[in-house]
Amino acid sequence: MFADIARSPVVPGANDNLSAVALLVALAERLRERPVKGVRVLLVSLGAEETLQGGIYGFLARHKPELDRDRTYFLNFDTIGSPELIMLEGEGPTVMEDYFYRPFRDLVIRAAERADAPLRRGIRSRNSTDAVLMSRAGYPTACFVSINRHKSVANYHLMSDTPENLCYETVSHAVTVAESVIRELAR
Repeated sequence: MFADIARSPVVPGANDNLSAVALLVALAERLRERPVKGVRVLLVSLGAEETLQGGIYGFLARHKPELDRDRTYFLNFDTIGSPELIMLEGEGPTVMEDYFYRPFRDLVIRAAERADAPLRRGIRSRNSTDAVLMSRAGYPTACFVSINRHKSVANYHLMSDTPENLCYETVSHAVTVAESVIRELAR
């Protein structure tokens, strides 16, 4: 069976993945207002994993030599505009892989608790995100997504994936957790 995806219109993509771009902008503003000493922060938008993760492949091919595995941590944000923010433990469409270095994910949870930002843990996904490639490269990795009450991504790949259907409170919580993690790493 074959399907012609060109026969369907392109979806607006507010949750997947404009929500993460909004996080990058908001986090940049917070870090500009209150800089963190002792930590180099790269805010990178990799495009869409729907393009077979070309953005993260390109980023790692170009920058991996300068990213020390002992001092580099990756926070990946994908579809963070549904009502509940979660941190994935791992992913895999066919073979489930936990992300590299669980102690980093423990640090992320502590940082979320310190910031009083809700973050659910203990979920794995059959979808694929850019985080799997960061993890396979040996970097401590945490991946944030969000879900609705059915444990699915709200409006995923639908024409209803528009800004008015985002849960902005969840995006804000994700920004708060990211900032808290950065400040924790600076300690």
